[in-house]
Amino acid sequence: MRVRSSLGKWLGPLGVTALVAASAAGGGCDGGSSVECDANGQNCQVCDGYGCHPANATPGTTTAGGTTASGGAGQGGATTGQGGSATGTGGAGGAGGSGGAPPCDPSMAVCPCEAGDTCATEGTQCLGGLCVKGCEHSYQCGPGKVCANGACAAGCAADVPCAEPGTTCDKGVCVPDPQHPACSDAAPCAGGEKCVGGLCQAPCVNNAACAGGEVCDGATGTCIPDPSPKPLCGQGQECVGVGQQCGQDGFCHYPCSDLAQCQLIDSRFVACDGGVCKTEEEVAPECSLEKPCAEGKDCISNKCL
Repeated sequence: MRVRSSLGKWLGPLGVTALVAASAAGGGCDGGSSVECDANGQNCQVCDGYGCHPANATPGTTTAGGTTASGGAGQGGATTGQGGSATGTGGAGGAGGSGGAPPCDPSMAVCPCEAGDTCATEGTQCLGGLCVKGCEHSYQCGPGKVCANGACAAGCAADVPCAEPGTTCDKGVCVPDPQHPACSDAAPCAGGEKCVGGLCQAPCVNNAACAGGEVCDGATGTCIPDPSPKPLCGQGQECVGVGQQCGQDGFCHYPCSDLAQCQLIDSRFVACDGGVCKTEEEVAPECSLEKPCAEGKDCISNKCL
């Protein structure tokens, strides 16, 4: 399973500093490009993390990152509009420009969003810059993962280090390591992968192009571990824990008749609630999707850290 740079987005404040530092170390090899011209608008070059090469910036013709429309040549930006999603100088739409990347199809990829946006797909919300189905508890994320700020992410501990190159353990979650990025200008990714925030990611145009357990990040056009929880049992999938049963929520639980029965299974259980053994995090979560932590802290497995 790959751990990708989107982790910084999923974790909100957690990992953001690391991502910024990693991006600086990567020198812009995240696939973004810019078009630089002389004072007369001629002799243009497309520049990215790998260097510069000539570009045609004639109005109405193709430039790197997209196609300009009549009325102005695109100047910079991954979709030919500097700071915007469409062609034209200096913003979304530009002066007379139009076009850019097509709208993201949520049935094909995980679509980008801004904080506070209402996501198009029912049951999803804007978490870390992408419309995803949020998790409430770590058991929803499966073995080796934790629920971090509403998204499933690779977990870690002092005796369980992060396996993916370019990541480090922070608050029990694997995040990009700004001190040891997996890629940079001096060490680009191999096999056609993109360098995003210091991590190598496979390019994609839709979810089908990604490996199992991954989805296509519509913001970067690269494959990332699926941050949304998925049912772990039911429809032919059995619970693997001895004594566990599949609940109506699609996740495995230990049935119980009293607390003593639960504590014989695991001392971390503090209640037999609704016939199911539950931990302190489930019974009285310090934080959740509806109850985020104070600014500067992260909600990791229902605790503000």
